[in-house]
Amino acid sequence: MSSITFAIFLLVAFTHHTPSLAFSTGGKMSATSAAADTSHVTQQSAFRLGYVTDVEGHLDYFEQFVAHSNVLDKVEETSTSDRLDLRLREGCFFVYGGDSVDKGPGDIRLCRALVSLKKRYPDRVFLLVGNRDLNKLRFSAELSNEDMERSIDEIPAPHWDPNAPTLRAYLEEVAKTKGLATAEDANTRVERLRYMLRHTLGCPDTFEFRRQELAILNGNCDVEAISDDQVVENFVHEVEHPEGSLRQYLENANVAAIVGNTLFVHGAVDANTMKYVPREDTRFERPLSRPPGKICDDVEDWVDALNDYLKAGLRGYRSRPLWDENRTTRGGEALLALQNRAAVWGRSIISNCYGDGGCITTDHALQYLNDPDRSELEEKDPLVFENVSSNPRDPKVAAWLKDDGIRRVVVGHKPTGDCPAVLSAAYTGVEIVSGDTSYSDTSADDNRGLALPNIEIVGESKADNQLEISGRLSDGRKYHSVFNRLHGDEIDKTVGDSNLGIETRDGYWIKAHTSKHYRLCRGKGREVEHNDVPKLSIAHMRPTS
Repeated sequence: MSSITFAIFLLVAFTHHTPSLAFSTGGKMSATSAAADTSHVTQQSAFRLGYVTDVEGHLDYFEQFVAHSNVLDKVEETSTSDRLDLRLREGCFFVYGGDSVDKGPGDIRLCRALVSLKKRYPDRVFLLVGNRDLNKLRFSAELSNEDMERSIDEIPAPHWDPNAPTLRAYLEEVAKTKGLATAEDANTRVERLRYMLRHTLGCPDTFEFRRQELAILNGNCDVEAISDDQVVENFVHEVEHPEGSLRQYLENANVAAIVGNTLFVHGAVDANTMKYVPREDTRFERPLSRPPGKICDDVEDWVDALNDYLKAGLRGYRSRPLWDENRTTRGGEALLALQNRAAVWGRSIISNCYGDGGCITTDHALQYLNDPDRSELEEKDPLVFENVSSNPRDPKVAAWLKDDGIRRVVVGHKPTGDCPAVLSAAYTGVEIVSGDTSYSDTSADDNRGLALPNIEIVGESKADNQLEISGRLSDGRKYHSVFNRLHGDEIDKTVGDSNLGIETRDGYWIKAHTSKHYRLCRGKGREVEHNDVPKLSIAHMRPTS
């Protein structure tokens, strides 16, 4: 997930009691959460897939999701405060969209629960790697004794963020705060890790979250009993040890997965990422020219090649987790590059993203993407891709996907408000679903508040189905949205609500369906505006074509 804080501006304010949740159960919708058209939603669907993404260590949030899921159950008999056991319902599928760690005190337990689920249902559970999962491979080399012995001036600032402070600048501030004589006096593994988390990984609170979780895993001991050094050792252990929780997650995950007519990745399938697989010797650096790669014309071949790339990168990491003598390469380098836009010259299937202003796309995002001054620099500077949002309505990308039977792409990575953002298949024939809601309510301690989405794909088969999104908005109101059925090359508008996932004449996107209103959203950058429109008033807002 990208580190974004949304400023929420409500155009229409409502006062509500927090309602009880009335999520979809087995395809049956409650009267208070029914979508516009329920006539074709069966009581028991032959195919059902559940999806959640970017939980980022918020275990309480994940357990809320499980409690309202139609595909997962918590095994109450064996689950404890230090262990979560899950069960997959008969015949169902589950996809976790990546970014399992960093923003809450449940990283270890979440990874363990997901890996256990994957191992018990290997053909029906898919785990995807996100940037927050892959970038922890850095810990082995960058917190090693060998790196600690180097001059702090030999440690470069992050190549993708010219505004980040150098390690020396950070340590000078630490030394000043602690009353130490020099930056070198503050140069400990603890401060190296704090620097990485705060200034290169976008998660300044993660160190203390890990201390809290270790206290829980050590018999709910006092948090103060967990030392700084224990926290550092655990961060390295969880990714470096073969049985570490994050290491196991990576070993059992994919870069991409196809289930029937739906493709799942963490980032975005766009004009830059489609067909492209980096070379296995790609470096985690700011390259001087566009790195070469392999082109796969077939979607399934492309997915297989990306997943093989992950396996090769992990083999490299296992054999050589530390730097070479000149501190130029290390095992796993290619995977660090895969999740870094600059390293792959704007072609990261992990970190490229849809979304802007809480919507799946906006005119503002497209103007920046197509800005001629920015575009001119694409052949010269890989950093010009850093703030770009991909175009979900790209007809060339959609045609490539449709030719190989893909009718839906489901992603995470970039927050898109307090409910998932969707592009209707009516635009290109391919439905785009962005499911990261990790910045639903920035006034809440966890930035999520009451918001909770339940994303499911439901239908007659893997290739004949519709998207259903039920849940709770940041103000507590329930919603249940059923989108049009996708099967073969067809869009069946007799199933679901054709208003959903459409941009209105005045730039709002119709995102969700509450009991009385449509939830509309428009925005720009980090600004998000919401509007609620009565069902009967939406027709005049739709575009004429």
